[in-house]
Amino acid sequence: MKSTFLKRLGLTQLILGAAIFCALVPVHDAKAGDDHDHLVTDWSHRRLVFSEPRSLMKRFELSANPRYIQQLKRRHAERERDRNEWRWHRAPDGSNHIQGDWSMDMGPGATVGAGNYPAKYSFDINSANCASAATPDFVVYNTSQPGSLTQPTIVAFDNLYTGTCTGTTPQVYWSYNTGSAGAITTSPVLSFDGKQVAFVQNTGTGANLVILRWKAGDGTLILPTTPPTGACTALTAPCMQIVPFSTANSDTNTLDTFSSPFYDYGHDELYVGDSSGFLHKFTQVFLGTPSEVVSTGPSTFWPASLTGNFGRLNSPVFIATPFNEIMVTGSDGVLYAVDSTLGGVAVNGVNFTPKLANSGFDDGPLVDVTTSKLYVFVRADIATSVASVIQFAIPATPSALHNVTGTQVIVSNSATTPASAFYTGTFDDTYYSSGTNSGYLYVCSTSGTVNAIWGIPLTNAVMGTPFLGPTITTANVGCSPVTEFNNPNTNLDHIYLSVAGSAITADSQIKCPAASGCIMSFDVDSPMSTSTPTSATASVTGGTSGIIIDNAATGTGESQVYFTPLSDQACAGSGGVGNGTGGCAIQASQSALF
Repeated sequence: MKSTFLKRLGLTQLILGAAIFCALVPVHDAKAGDDHDHLVTDWSHRRLVFSEPRSLMKRFELSANPRYIQQLKRRHAERERDRNEWRWHRAPDGSNHIQGDWSMDMGPGATVGAGNYPAKYSFDINSANCASAATPDFVVYNTSQPGSLTQPTIVAFDNLYTGTCTGTTPQVYWSYNTGSAGAITTSPVLSFDGKQVAFVQNTGTGANLVILRWKAGDGTLILPTTPPTGACTALTAPCMQIVPFSTANSDTNTLDTFSSPFYDYGHDELYVGDSSGFLHKFTQVFLGTPSEVVSTGPSTFWPASLTGNFGRLNSPVFIATPFNEIMVTGSDGVLYAVDSTLGGVAVNGVNFTPKLANSGFDDGPLVDVTTSKLYVFVRADIATSVASVIQFAIPATPSALHNVTGTQVIVSNSATTPASAFYTGTFDDTYYSSGTNSGYLYVCSTSGTVNAIWGIPLTNAVMGTPFLGPTITTANVGCSPVTEFNNPNTNLDHIYLSVAGSAITADSQIKCPAASGCIMSFDVDSPMSTSTPTSATASVTGGTSGIIIDNAATGTGESQVYFTPLSDQACAGSGGVGNGTGGCAIQASQSALF
């Protein structure tokens, strides 16, 4: 019996190893023949996540998903290192202010935008790559401004790490004016090899999907380059391909002001919504000639008409095999499930919940593929008109979503709703690593007439009774999305968020420098309470965009966060470039923000 068991165990391990190898093959192929562990971090990696699988078979199933492999790298790469060789570079004892490594002026009014994120590319997760490297690490910011001779629409910086990189930190890697008729107002996404960027740009006649193949050294902050348009290949850079949003199933041109594109690494496809309630699908995005899927029926229907022109769509999330569905919320307060092949056909292709949110959804869903659960964040729910989090099982088919109400918990202790938007929350590291799908989900909502952090316990992926964390403002103002990162080198798990104004200052707990906009971090290694203090804080005008975390690297200035303020402020610049008052691209230390 024992011999038989060992044989079966060995076979199972062999199969699992083969599955992981197969999952890595498409990623390896995308590396253009090198052996480096590339890593892309953008908005979508905060919304499609994987808690620790509870069985060998579930791990086997997930190993075929490139995003699962990316998350494993992102969360565990540093744990394989000898920590004794590393010394944590942190602010002096007693400092509670976030240390800013750099801030660069991208022009008046420039910002990534509320609820949107920069995108970070790391050439090798095991090392910091500066400008001296053949392929440096870089971070991309959209500006939400129309382009001009002196105003870029999208910018990238390299030579990122103060203390590790030599010379001017950072440097402008490239800077482009991709169009003067409209702006890039949602988050950009990167190809796996980092050589291309996809984003949506509005024009006077509608929205375009733009695929940009950049060239290092092109443009400056005050003199951006305008790349030529046309069919791009690996040998033509800079170049951008423009694909207008189809109006095949609509009689109006559509803009996109709230929906960031979601890229599917497995099929080289991309999904994005628009402001008239249509979901668009694009194919051969980075590896071929990009085009939109257009069909008026009867078996398929793209662009998929969801809200019936009665609301805009937020950022979609594509869930791969076995579901092959796109989940997306709308400003009509409805959650939609769309078959990735059929689109918006009447039977089986698309279905939806009853209306869930009085004021509509402000953000897209958070999906844990491991547990087959998704979470939506409601600023004012139908039943109680206060902020709530609702958990759904991912429907086996879109039709299974019909008339499902989900499990709801209220994250407010008053009738006050979040002031501007209720953005997606975040799980803590315990939830990701426990192996039991147990931990905590943190959100920023209201407590009385002010803002506070709320925690929702999860046990075996079942939501418990929410509890109140620290109060962080003196008035009801907007909060940013919440971002989590566990740095294994410090054994500290932190959440990061900002408030638009009215921050609490100079008490023993919340130590924002001024009663204005403030970015802050909290240690969540233990469950939060009303007395949990900030770990670090910094003033930021108008609050921040979504916050990207780059890595847990070991060198000085290599464990960073990236964001933009929502309003103009003084930017320090670097090497005589990028200083002034305007929209700042900011990198700050994880351990002590400014």
